Amino acid sequence: MPACERVGGSCALTVAPMTHVSIQISLDPAQAEAYLRWLTSQYEQLMAACWYDDRYRYTPTGFRAPKILADHPHIAGINRTARELVKQLRQQGVRA
Repeated sequence: MPACERVGGSCALTVAPMTHVSIQISLDPAQAEAYLRWLTSQYEQLMAACWYDDRYRYTPTGFRAPKILADHPHIAGINRTARELVKQLRQQGVRA
């Protein structure tokens, strides 16, 4: 939450810089594959909901998905989580 610092009789808001959040979970391969399927379905549903929004109508080809991800951090988080999960599954020899 922004803090209010007194500067010459007025209040100046300061915002702490954003930090990265890291999580670690342990899943067996079946759980990981099911979780990946769920993440993929959530990503597809959310992207489809945004894709044809008037806000992105005139976004040039090739820039729409990155623009949506930049505007919707929750979708970007799902995307990143799914990519990391795929990478981990492939390292385990599980086809993802």
